[in-house]
Amino acid sequence: MTALGVNESIVESVSDQQKNSVVKNSSSFVLGLSKNGFYAWVSIVLVLLISTIGYTSGLIHSWGIFLSWALLAESFAFLIDFIEYISRRKVLVHSDSNQKNPENLTSKNSEFTWQQVAEHNTPESAWIAIKGKVYDVTKFIDNHPGGRELLLLCCGRDATDLFLSYHPFTKKPSQILSKYYIGTMITYEHPVYPEDTGFYQELCEKVGQYFVAANIDHKSPMTAFIRMIPSYVIGFGGFYVAYLMKDVDISLRILGAILFGIGCQGIPLTGWMHDSSHASIGHSEWLWYTIGRFSLDWISGSSMVSWRNQHVIGHHVYTNVMGADPDLPVSKEGDVRRIVPEQLWTTMYRYQYLYMPVLYGLLGLKSRFQDSFEIFKNHLNGPIRVNPISVQDNIRQFASKSFWMFFRFVLPHVFFGKIPLSLHIALFFVSEFTTGYWLAFNFQVSHVTTVADFYYSDVDSRDSKAIHTSVQDEWAISQVKSTIDYAQDSAIATYLSGGLNYQTAHHLFPTVSQYHYPKITPIIMDVCKKRGIHYNALPNFKEAFMGHINHLHQMGLEGKAAELKLE
Repeated sequence: MTALGVNESIVESVSDQQKNSVVKNSSSFVLGLSKNGFYAWVSIVLVLLISTIGYTSGLIHSWGIFLSWALLAESFAFLIDFIEYISRRKVLVHSDSNQKNPENLTSKNSEFTWQQVAEHNTPESAWIAIKGKVYDVTKFIDNHPGGRELLLLCCGRDATDLFLSYHPFTKKPSQILSKYYIGTMITYEHPVYPEDTGFYQELCEKVGQYFVAANIDHKSPMTAFIRMIPSYVIGFGGFYVAYLMKDVDISLRILGAILFGIGCQGIPLTGWMHDSSHASIGHSEWLWYTIGRFSLDWISGSSMVSWRNQHVIGHHVYTNVMGADPDLPVSKEGDVRRIVPEQLWTTMYRYQYLYMPVLYGLLGLKSRFQDSFEIFKNHLNGPIRVNPISVQDNIRQFASKSFWMFFRFVLPHVFFGKIPLSLHIALFFVSEFTTGYWLAFNFQVSHVTTVADFYYSDVDSRDSKAIHTSVQDEWAISQVKSTIDYAQDSAIATYLSGGLNYQTAHHLFPTVSQYHYPKITPIIMDVCKKRGIHYNALPNFKEAFMGHINHLHQMGLEGKAAELKLE
């Protein structure tokens, strides 16, 4: 019997039909074109048709094609948003007569496999599992204080630790959930952590008391706006010098391209984009949506949908758990890097401490292809299932990529200095490699290091055990052990990293704005000391960086293996 009350032997009584139960039209399980994807493609074809008519009739100039795609596609998505909003309002008004009561569909003594829960991952049927209990929250989606999008991301899966870490200072959500209870979960898709023994509860109480005593809103957005202004000024200034000015020395153009990569992509992505993905900047879903899409989708050409699936749903729950954390290699062989000893060793890994730091520059470019070909096409992010993506989000993926092409290539090359295309492309790669290095080193040094713990998910046993992997450490303790801080006394490091030098505080309290980490970290460290939990903190970025390089070097040596935490 586990901490969740699941008997390991119960899986033997689960029928093959239950274990293999899958909704055929769910994009989370179908690698082909989903229904939403089909409707999105129809809309995109209409956008292309309208744009072509406009171009052939002389209404749209050749330089405006990408921009017309972006504006038309966004208009289509907005129209669908509006129609769906009106439809939802009508459904809510007539909910008593038009919606089915979940009690009519299931008994509260029902038992569900993870596959059965996974079927209910859409606005039409949304189930969520928390602490071994399953809830039908379909009627709650539009009333969720944290917004529709975040709740829908969590549906169709076990969201225990997401639920706890996203409601650290209130008991009200647990009280609301009780009326939506429909049964228990008897098998698990991913590893299960032991229940909190009081460590995380004490952290929440003490950190919450700090905010109350100081009369501070832990999500206040004002500091973020103030700190992002100089970053964007420098970034767009660099963009102007690198791509738009005439008769500029090549060295200044290169400097401008670097500053753009940092000021408009690097700092904002680790800054307020990161906060918006965790709903930790303000209390409005509209604000999170606008900041996230502006900084990540439209300016940087990537995807907030992809990022939230990878980072929020995967990495923050299963930190450093191979087989569950999308930031780690997915399979035991074939990856360009060896991070955990469970991966099969090959000769090339001997040199990974040399070639990986070079390849990190490709991270930004990789993300723009990964979101299209893995998230939106295959509906997977490594080991994490991606819930059905709405028609609007599919269309907006096309819209933001189109605008990004216009912004990065058409606008500067057509309207301003008209620098040679070869120079433009070279400067583009300077900017992108700068952003790639900035993001990679900020994230990698915090987890992939010699002082961090790693865990392993025994996914090969998923079909034969109710819980195929029980992690030794409870969730909050695993976050402390798998994470490092560095340069805690440096305001510059905190600004440039977006608070990621206080990574432990971020993982324990993702909904707290990064600007409060320096104040709450001593509270966390005191509780860790009291309970005998080692807190990983290095004095500066150099040591954090060398810890990462040393880990790559150790994992590249045949026979050098760190201990895995697996029961």
